[in-house]
Amino acid sequence: MRYPASHKLQTRRRIVAMASLRFRAEGLAQVGIANLMADLGLTHGGFYAHFASKEALIAAACGEALEQMNRHWRQQLADSRDGGCLAALAGQYLSPAHRDFCDSGCLTAALAGELARQGPEVRQRFTDGLQPMLDTLDEARRRDGTGPAPLVGLALMVGALLLARTVSDSGLSQRILDEARAALLDG
Repeated sequence: MRYPASHKLQTRRRIVAMASLRFRAEGLAQVGIANLMADLGLTHGGFYAHFASKEALIAAACGEALEQMNRHWRQQLADSRDGGCLAALAGQYLSPAHRDFCDSGCLTAALAGELARQGPEVRQRFTDGLQPMLDTLDEARRRDGTGPAPLVGLALMVGALLLARTVSDSGLSQRILDEARAALLDG
C-alpha cells in the first residue's frame, strides 16, 4: 500500500511532537527511540527514515518546542494592550500551572542543563530558537515602555521557573514565582 506524499511529513511531525513532550517530561537520556516509536504505533526501524540519529531528533524537538513557546508569546502580545505586555507574559510563564506541567511548558526551564551537554547540532538549534524569543521580549518591553533587557528578563523567568519546580516546599515555590514576576515588572 502506498502512502500519500504528505504521510512522511505528518509522521515526522508526530515523532517530533511526542519527543518534545517526552523529553521535557522525562529528560533526554530517559527517552529511548524504541519506546518513543512504540508509543506512536511505529517501528523502531522506521525512525531512521526520518532522522539520522537521536541527536537529530533532539535538535528537531528542541526547535519545535522553542517555536511553539514563541508562537504562544506572540499570541499573548497580540492579545495584550501596551503597558501590560510583560505582565501578560510573566503572568502565564511564572504561574503554578506552568510550573506543574513541564511536559507542555518551556523547554529551556525543563532541559537547559541537559541541552548544554549536547553536541553542536542541538546547541545550534537551541541558539537559533532563542533569538525570536528575545525579540518577542524586546517588543513587549518597547510596548510597555519599561522592563529589563530581554536577556535579563528571559534569564529571570527561566531561572525562577526552574527553581520553583525544584524546591520541595510549595510555599517557597510560590514565593519564587511571585517575587520573580514582581522583579520582572519592576524592570
